[in-house]
Amino acid sequence: MLVSFIIPSYNSAHTVKRCLDSIYTLSLKPEEFEVIFIDDCSTDNTCEIVSAYQTQYDNITLLKQSQNNRQGAARNRGVSVAKGEYICFVDSDDAVTEGIVEAIRLSSDVQTDMTAFHHVFVNAQGDVTKETGKLSFTKKQIFSGIEMQNRHPYWCSAPWGYIYNKAFLDRVNYPFYEGVLYEDSDFVMAHLCQANKIAYSQNIGYLVYYREGSTTHSISYKNLADYLLLGSRMLALYRAIQSDINQELRKDKGIQKFAESVLDGACWNVSKACVRLIKLKSINEVRAFYDRVDEHANRMELYADKNIRKYYWSFWSAICLQHKRVMITLLLFLIPIYKMFRSIS
Repeated sequence: MLVSFIIPSYNSAHTVKRCLDSIYTLSLKPEEFEVIFIDDCSTDNTCEIVSAYQTQYDNITLLKQSQNNRQGAARNRGVSVAKGEYICFVDSDDAVTEGIVEAIRLSSDVQTDMTAFHHVFVNAQGDVTKETGKLSFTKKQIFSGIEMQNRHPYWCSAPWGYIYNKAFLDRVNYPFYEGVLYEDSDFVMAHLCQANKIAYSQNIGYLVYYREGSTTHSISYKNLADYLLLGSRMLALYRAIQSDINQELRKDKGIQKFAESVLDGACWNVSKACVRLIKLKSINEVRAFYDRVDEHANRMELYADKNIRKYYWSFWSAICLQHKRVMITLLLFLIPIYKMFRSIS
């Protein structure tokens, strides 16, 4: 089988038909692909809609998670059962286009580790609202993930922006982190770091639908805690790369620059979480933020890291990371003041 489309989902009844129809209208032959749909304990009729597709198509599988553990766990399960030579991750509220078929064929022809392809952001009506600049690679070029990241550091940190060789995923063995909102950036960077053979298709292959009120765009204690947890994982990835460099296990051209971009991402996410604490609704949310962080990471280890402490929000971040009680007391007074000024403006 050529490719497996892996779709994690939670309460996506209003978008799943659009997503699935976009796959089943591609020019791929039925025997060339499979759709693995993983439902993360939806409370709407998502599963009923997918079940209806199963009566029409033989190449769609519906897997139901026993408990809600977010997209990371769903994607990991999908990868574990996938039969395709290549993997495409698709979010249930997005859609693919015929351009992705060219990228899949390119992957197969060249036998890439990963293949990048163009994508655009659209609104609910399907009108393009944002288009990222195309990469400066031609269809015939083969390059490494390090070269790609160094030349285009802000191109795409989402897993749906690439096609992955299943054997490559198994070899790298860096699964998605489970149970958090932001599980993908470190996954992408870890695989770019190891990818020796990447190709690029300039045709649009993916439509990202922007949804107002999405949990990833709101501010809550979970979001901010998960930003910090992502920063913690990115820092661990940086340390692993730096260790390889110091031991001369990696001598790739540009590896140090790549490592610095990983570190920058780590520091940015930690600082973003700390700076936005004042925007939480109540002091109880601040406490919940710390409880969630402490459940998954060691705050004091982050605080002790010299790279985190010297970042541009180092003072505020250090207080947030080291002095939990001081921060809760401080924010007890600052949050009402912030909310008052927000209401005035």
